[in-house]
Amino acid sequence: MWRQVNGLLKCALIAGFGTLGITNSIAQSFPNKPVRLVVPYPAGAPVDNFARGLGETLGALWKQPVVIDNRPGANEIIAAQAVTKSPADGYTLLLGSEAAFTQNAFLYSKMPYDADKDLAPVTRAVYFNMVLITRSALETPTLKDFVALMKKEGTKHSYGSAGAGGTTHLAMESVKKEAGFEMLHVPYKGIAPAMQDMLGNSIDAMIAGATAAISQMPTGKVKVLAIAGSKRAKSLPDVPTFAEAGYPKVVANLYLGLAAPAGTPKPVIEKIAADVRKALADKAFLEKNVEPYGYETIGDTPAQFQAYMKQDKEISGRRIKELGIKLD
Repeated sequence: MWRQVNGLLKCALIAGFGTLGITNSIAQSFPNKPVRLVVPYPAGAPVDNFARGLGETLGALWKQPVVIDNRPGANEIIAAQAVTKSPADGYTLLLGSEAAFTQNAFLYSKMPYDADKDLAPVTRAVYFNMVLITRSALETPTLKDFVALMKKEGTKHSYGSAGAGGTTHLAMESVKKEAGFEMLHVPYKGIAPAMQDMLGNSIDAMIAGATAAISQMPTGKVKVLAIAGSKRAKSLPDVPTFAEAGYPKVVANLYLGLAAPAGTPKPVIEKIAADVRKALADKAFLEKNVEPYGYETIGDTPAQFQAYMKQDKEISGRRIKELGIKLD
């Protein structure tokens, strides 16, 4: 009997090592065809710009094209769901934020996917410190001036976001709460259309990535009043941080992380994470896509990203409850 048991154990071990060998072989040859990077925002948005820069760098490293697939709308749900329904082979990846990974679970009573079960964390790429942008015509040169005007006539003014319940929405709600004023919220499908409406004088303010403001500052129609984070951006040296402007508790930042469909082989996930870290160490990539906008690189491991998601879920749930935001 023991001989039979030992024989079965040996067969199981051989089969296990064989499967591991095949999986490792797949990882070593990955990728051997184009990789699709699903982006939850429209072309031209700050997240899309970063995605394209990352895609170009990874494409050069992999010697395979990285195709950007823009799937905006529904607070990143459309993009995330598209990835969860894709083959678990590493060739479809999501570049999402807190919205897709943790926040939506608290904003909606029903979700078409479960981030914990349906997505496999790969790595957090960068941390965005966002900026408060206003119409220059408001004639509020500082955050103090803006807050004073909003306290006086805030309900006459509106702010835009990249979508209800998204990070840009929650960030502006954080400013409102800390400064004690009201404004009307106008959600868009991305920051790019919101910026177009701001240039057309339809909305008065927004919080977004620095890239959204920098590209429009030469027009003279927008003003950047503050930036989140502990330091100023190289491209905006005259813009104070929220702390410097008197509001240290304002939360206006987001991270961009990559995830694959659940079930993607672990060696493939680890290879993608390692290659993203290589991209984040590329000097040309940093100079073009990271440093000018005050972003901070992360490049953590899949295990570290998963641990962060667990921690962030607790923080996001508490924060959303405090702000009293529900989208259904």
